[in-house]
Amino acid sequence: MKRTQINLQKYLAIGLLFFATACSKNETELRNPVQAEDGNLARNQATNGQTSTFNNGDVLLDVNYENGTSSSGITGVTATHAQAADAAYMITPAENGSNYAIAHKIVYGDPAYLSDEAIRSESDAVAIPAAQFFPGDERRYEFSVLLKDWTPWVSGPTHETTVFQLKVSGNSTSGSGVPLQFRTARNAMRLRYTGSSSIKDIIPNLQLYKNQWMHFRVDVLWADNATGYMKTYMKLPGQSSYVLVDEKNNYRTFDGNVAVGNKGYIKWGVYVTQEGLTRIAYHDNIRIIKLPLQ
Repeated sequence: MKRTQINLQKYLAIGLLFFATACSKNETELRNPVQAEDGNLARNQATNGQTSTFNNGDVLLDVNYENGTSSSGITGVTATHAQAADAAYMITPAENGSNYAIAHKIVYGDPAYLSDEAIRSESDAVAIPAAQFFPGDERRYEFSVLLKDWTPWVSGPTHETTVFQLKVSGNSTSGSGVPLQFRTARNAMRLRYTGSSSIKDIIPNLQLYKNQWMHFRVDVLWADNATGYMKTYMKLPGQSSYVLVDEKNNYRTFDGNVAVGNKGYIKWGVYVTQEGLTRIAYHDNIRIIKLPLQ
């Protein structure tokens, strides 16, 4: 009888040790997501030690910069095509709960910040197949942005600068365009849809949030006919949850033609500024999540 009790205690101790080891491993994997060979994250893993904004969704891309590099350690993420040494650089701490974020900078008229025939410094994920989008795809896009020492608008030019794009490759000759841009215009944050067919200011006065992190989310059903939708949400400093700020239904969201090679992808950074201005924006937690949520 005594021997049986000892054996039971021994097996119980082994079982508890195995359970504790398994829990520790799971917690470590959640804090340090596994990178797949194609550069994407393994399914259903939270990142950055932060609460995820999805519920068991399929994470197709998660650029959180927590390894301290401008590619976030993901093959296919480009930091910038501009040649200036400070066109893209890392900041730490990010002061948003993260250790790192990326900064993009442009200076009006300086050719060192010239990229694709315009003054811009933008990251992109066009080389990652899982991050591309096509008609029939349903996706959630998330990003956080901080406008560093953003110059206030007083009069004259509108001071427009794009800080995030849902873009289709090609150009006007191939029938492609930009389904959605987040742009600053005067002192407002503006949503600009394909070919300026629709414009909506979602933040009237950005100066209230200068040098503070703002969070945005876009849910899209990509369609090359009037069957898609696009819903934009934001969470400003002091807000605890995302708020719907614009919605389009029964809408042609994919502005392109797959038959001629057009494909959708994301860009984030700073694009275009007016004479005499320098623009710097910080970006963090750029995510693409497959919808519907699983």
